[in-house]
Amino acid sequence: MKIIQTSDSKYLNEIIYLYIEAFSEGQSQQYIDLENLNQYIKLILKEGYAHIAFENEKIIGTVLLCPLILDKDLPLEISKNFNIMKCIYVAEIMVKENARGKGIGKRLLQEFFENVDKNRFTDAFIRVWDQNTPAISLYEKMGFIYLTSIVQTKTKVDQSGTFDMNKIYLHKKIN
Repeated sequence: MKIIQTSDSKYLNEIIYLYIEAFSEGQSQQYIDLENLNQYIKLILKEGYAHIAFENEKIIGTVLLCPLILDKDLPLEISKNFNIMKCIYVAEIMVKENARGKGIGKRLLQEFFENVDKNRFTDAFIRVWDQNTPAISLYEKMGFIYLTSIVQTKTKVDQSGTFDMNKIYLHKKIN
């Protein structure tokens, strides 16, 4: 497995495909507006960067990182208690379904923490669905601790209505 750090939009379509695979199928399936997703990923790559894992020249996972100020759902509790200009947001972490459980997410996070600009960022945050116990377990093993939660309303994949997801924010001091 090879991991690169990049802000290059040449990977945009593959990242979008990975996002769709991760969030429009399975237990957390939801409707994804492609135009909004395209703008969202472009913004992250413009203002932040990605660590991308490759196997046989194919993307098998990515972690998308950006300044925390870009989190439009940021709880007041965080913005009041942290200097958000010095916080980095693990906006997305996605691994291809057939590659999950092989330590790729862990390796992507390790790569991030080994290379993060410690002069610019003092704290890292990640938001995760409270039902995603494998991800929560990984983040806790990596040193993240629970801080707060929010409820997000999502559109059902068939667009027939909405549902709520409880998302938790986890925090880790960068040192």
